[in-house]
Amino acid sequence: MTIILILFSIADIKQPQRVVHMYVCLCQGVTDGHIRDAIYEGCCSYGEVRTATGVGTQCGKCACVAKQVVRETLSDLQSAQASLAYPAAYASA
Repeated sequence: MTIILILFSIADIKQPQRVVHMYVCLCQGVTDGHIRDAIYEGCCSYGEVRTATGVGTQCGKCACVAKQVVRETLSDLQSAQASLAYPAAYASA
């Protein structure tokens, strides 16, 4: 007879996963979550995200990190769409 013990904490089950956002632009108060949300809502480039969120419009020190978040998010979206049987443009038709 084999007994397998599975140990877990009740706290692990009840705690929802907490998302922590990083501030990308302190001047405008823009987080990486704001940038991703702008892309999910239709922005397709750094310029569009900049217009929508205001990121990089003051001192400009955040531009490199903001562009990286935009690139990563767009890449993730393209990968997700590539795995779909039908591209998003055709799925709504």
